[in-house]
Amino acid sequence: MKYSSAKLCCGRPQGDAESSLEVKLWRSVKRGLFLVPLWTILLAGQLTAGSVQYQVAGLGNNVFRYEFFPIGLGLMQFQDFDVQFDAALFSGLSNGVAGSDFRLALLQPGNPLGAPGSYSALALIDNPSLAGPFSVDVNWLGSGAPGSLPFFIHQFDASGRILETIGSGSLEAAGPVGAPEPASWLLGGSGLVIGGLLRKVRASR
Repeated sequence: MKYSSAKLCCGRPQGDAESSLEVKLWRSVKRGLFLVPLWTILLAGQLTAGSVQYQVAGLGNNVFRYEFFPIGLGLMQFQDFDVQFDAALFSGLSNGVAGSDFRLALLQPGNPLGAPGSYSALALIDNPSLAGPFSVDVNWLGSGAPGSLPFFIHQFDASGRILETIGSGSLEAAGPVGAPEPASWLLGGSGLVIGGLLRKVRASR
């Protein structure tokens, strides 16, 4: 005669099949919990690279004002973010503004011939405030309104010489106010994963 083994769990008998199911579910939970910090690390690496968003407003007579919103650049002293302006599309930069933790330099497009213009905001301290404002007025030679531009992050020495370019990217159009930051998506997504796995275990009981 064959008997099915059973054990007491949470005040009721638990058969072999049910026990095996719970073991499998618990392994699934552990695998899910292991992936959460992995996703965190991967996304944190993406956030470290940072970005620069922008908005453009027309001032009349083909003059436009760029506003820049740097996010998560992690700048150290003597590093800048440098937005560049194609000499074939822009004829001049003026009225540059940068936050108090930065020293701003404006280089005009086409000087020397063919060279891009430059809005270079150099950090004077480690981890400067990115609250801004950061802006510049430009003379636009194209049609319609200007758009995204390339930017670079350079490392300078104390005397102002460029040592190397340590990052680059393109300006991103600024999203609507209240749009969630990537870190918020990370926390929310992690919570959904953990909550879903725990509900799966409860449902099996």
